[in-house]
Amino acid sequence: MKNNFNFNIFIIIAAVALFINVGSYGVLESSDARYAEIGRAMYATGDYVHPNLLDVHHYHKPPFTYQITALGYEIFGVNPFGARFFLQLAVLLQILLVYKLTLLLFNTKKTALWASIIYFTFPLVLISSRNLTTDAFLATFALLSIYSWVKYRKTGFLKWLYIFTISLALGFLTKGPVIFIVPVLFIIFYNRTEKAKRKFSIHHILAWTLFLGIASSWFIYLGLQNPAFVDYFLGKQTADRFSKNAFGRTEPFWYFLAFAPVVGLPWFLALLYLLKDQKSLFKFKTLHFALLIAVLIPLIFFSISSSKRILYILPLYSLIAILTAHLFSKIEIGKVKVVNGIILGFSSLITLAFIIAPFIDFGIDFPLYLAIASAVILILIITIYTSKVLEIKSKPIFTSLLIALLLLISSSVIFSKNELKVNGTRPITDFILQENLNDRAILVYNTRKSAIAFGLNKSIISLYDGDESLNRETQFEEDLNWKKHLINLQNPDEFNSLHEITKNPTVLLVYKKQLPEKLLWLENSYNSKKVIGKWTIYYSKR
Repeated sequence: MKNNFNFNIFIIIAAVALFINVGSYGVLESSDARYAEIGRAMYATGDYVHPNLLDVHHYHKPPFTYQITALGYEIFGVNPFGARFFLQLAVLLQILLVYKLTLLLFNTKKTALWASIIYFTFPLVLISSRNLTTDAFLATFALLSIYSWVKYRKTGFLKWLYIFTISLALGFLTKGPVIFIVPVLFIIFYNRTEKAKRKFSIHHILAWTLFLGIASSWFIYLGLQNPAFVDYFLGKQTADRFSKNAFGRTEPFWYFLAFAPVVGLPWFLALLYLLKDQKSLFKFKTLHFALLIAVLIPLIFFSISSSKRILYILPLYSLIAILTAHLFSKIEIGKVKVVNGIILGFSSLITLAFIIAPFIDFGIDFPLYLAIASAVILILIITIYTSKVLEIKSKPIFTSLLIALLLLISSSVIFSKNELKVNGTRPITDFILQENLNDRAILVYNTRKSAIAFGLNKSIISLYDGDESLNRETQFEEDLNWKKHLINLQNPDEFNSLHEITKNPTVLLVYKKQLPEKLLWLENSYNSKKVIGKWTIYYSKR
């Protein structure tokens, strides 16, 4: 195993694990479904410039994630696999870049392999592969930009300078200015450790001109159509996300400080020990200091920011993996037992939890075969730690890889068997399709459910009755067509339009609510209903 297990074998294993069952469950509310549905709307309309969510323009993010998701539909059709296909490729590219960057920085294949495996085992990375958002793509471009700059700094080859600025530009088209945070901080301190091979030249100007042309293209195009768009994106979508609770995503300052270790288990804990053990390495002009500072400062920045989601800090974990692998490679053999204890303890807890899960009523369907698979993995872990052939430092690496594979593959199984309990709606849309009701107008009462539109592959009508999720931004609508898909029941004129819509056969979906008295006439107009989980489906049989 020591001689034959190399990066190529690992990347194949990771690819198989990432793609297994990734399309076996429907898109999940809210982010996964939202991005999948916006991409579906792009694919359906052929408009790849104006993001559209439930028939209202949605300019919260630049278009790259939506566009590449739409490309997935072009290849595989409108389905969950098509939605998440490029997400898996992004994670695989991140793994490759972690390997290449570690090799470039420390010139050791073993350390590079360990860094790539450690990165793959982070729960946050696994979460990013199963949740369609901008973050996995942003992390890919951030990592590519760092790798390209290091390559350029070491070789002086101009192509890497251009790749550097292009990757930053694509990151800008993915999530805006946030692309700069991790790469720029790392580069500032890395440059102190590596002298430039080239002086400033016309190519630097050309490379950054290329960046400006690509990064600003979408913003300039929309700004020329409507000058208010630039103020909207730079103000509400950028500055307000940092300084205000513009989208109801505020969390306490300590949010990332508390959860960053959790989504980095078990290696984050090992890193804390390694940092303490080898603190003498972290002098000002060292790679170790550059890696550490490029993690700590962004972590503080995101903590200060008002808007917080755990995937925002994903770009930090590639540097954490590289730093952890390098420190681990240098630790004295006698101290490896501490790291072994951390990894083995975490792995034992996970496998034992999986083994007993089918026999405890958690309110979810947990298949027995996952418990059996966990028992097999526990036996493999015991075999690894009792092996006299395997190098002692490789044991925690391979152990954590087994646990990551278990978590990744099991997550898809659990999601597919518990869709309604993990904010999925595929059982609802499957029922509508099976009953041949999809040719009717679909009404969804007082909640924004992008997954319904995605699952039915059609526009739906949302009935607004005070729920904040349906308080949409309509200032960029050029006509009133959006009102056909978003009816304000608190507006008498729009309320009356509902009577016109229901003169033809419709389907009404109600989630976790009772219809108010003013809509009882609507409920009574259907002769059938189906209750599925927290959903009630009202319809009339043909």
